[in-house]
Amino acid sequence: MRRFNHAGTRPIPTLRLLIATFLVGLLIAAAPPVRLSPQHEHDLRCAAAFALVAGAQERGEAAALALPPLGLRGRRYFSVVGARVADAAGLDQAAIQALMAERARQVLSAGAPAVARGCLTDLDAMIPPHPAPDALSCHALLSVYAEVLAARGPGNPLETELSAEAAALSQRAARSGPAAIDAAKSRVRQPLADRTGALDGDDLKSCRRLARATP
Repeated sequence: MRRFNHAGTRPIPTLRLLIATFLVGLLIAAAPPVRLSPQHEHDLRCAAAFALVAGAQERGEAAALALPPLGLRGRRYFSVVGARVADAAGLDQAAIQALMAERARQVLSAGAPAVARGCLTDLDAMIPPHPAPDALSCHALLSVYAEVLAARGPGNPLETELSAEAAALSQRAARSGPAAIDAAKSRVRQPLADRTGALDGDDLKSCRRLARATP
């Protein structure tokens, strides 16, 4: 599961490392000749597309942002597919990385967002989406992370953005009452206090989009 560390809002870069691993592989090796089923070929192609699009979403690329957030669910899909193919074909980690590298090269040529869009049904079947956070939850999430950044010192532009986005949702959140707002903020703060990092980065992205779309 994609996590936020206890010190702030930057995610642990596991997905970036995965992407870097197979993109480096594009330069140094092609996938070995392995006989795979059509389904496994399809799954590998989708896994590569999700990883590439998730990286593009991190960079703010418009075509990637038009797709659902893929940082969390895309990484889970990537892991499940890699394990399934390894077990079915008797491959080790290096062989799977080489296969992913080759599929990534193919996906880049075809256009990763287009390929990923065609795989969303597969993603939903394998890793069902959890409900999108509502305005109350998003107000709490954005407010708490703005507070975390503000505590580090003034002048952080991200803190200013998150504060404004939280304010945009304040009226909708207020319909639930002060007690509900306090409880929602406590649910966000608790993982930070426990240092479990159990906050979903995709939820933060969804909340920021919700806030920006709120008049």
